[in-house]
Amino acid sequence: FIYFQFWQYGDWVDVVIDDRLPLLDGRYLSVHPRTSNEFWPSLLEKAYAKLRGSYQSLNGGYLSDALVDLTGGVQVQFSLKDPPPDLEEILKAADKSQCLMGCSTSGQPNRNIELKNGIVQGHAYTVTGAVKIRYKSGWKNIIRIWNPWGHGEWKGPWSDDSPQWDHVNPEDREVLLRNKDDGEFWMSSENFQEQFSWLYICNNTP
Repeated sequence: FIYFQFWQYGDWVDVVIDDRLPLLDGRYLSVHPRTSNEFWPSLLEKAYAKLRGSYQSLNGGYLSDALVDLTGGVQVQFSLKDPPPDLEEILKAADKSQCLMGCSTSGQPNRNIELKNGIVQGHAYTVTGAVKIRYKSGWKNIIRIWNPWGHGEWKGPWSDDSPQWDHVNPEDREVLLRNKDDGEFWMSSENFQEQFSWLYICNNTP
């Protein structure tokens, strides 16, 4: 048996599960590990589904609640329709402090409509980085985002194949850019605020 702990109403709650995982046509029912010997994501999902009552209960919900359930941390959320004036500094500080961050798009959560620009409506994403880099003769704030599906990326400015990367120092480009369809992509702070509705930041301490 395997046990996980989740934060519920001010206490850590133990959830015990076995290691039998649901398959459909030879594939994991929901969470798909990246490698054949990586089981913890599917086991964590099973334990969380048990805590919440069913797998169906995990189909949608609030990203802010999930971040707290998984970490016991303190979360804050920002509306990107009316963001704080120092949003870029908040993101960079949270990234430097290794906070968990997520963002979401508007729309109906279970519809999963993908726009022509690659962004999925009613969907939650992970924010994995925020940096300020030299661009042409000035500076640019860019944000790295990951689609948890593991595929499906932003197709606009600062995406993997965009010409903006041609005007970045080769050293910075080498460190930051991974040009492959893995669901992770960069976008400008301006496009981030246009495409996403909410930003969630969760840290172990206030």
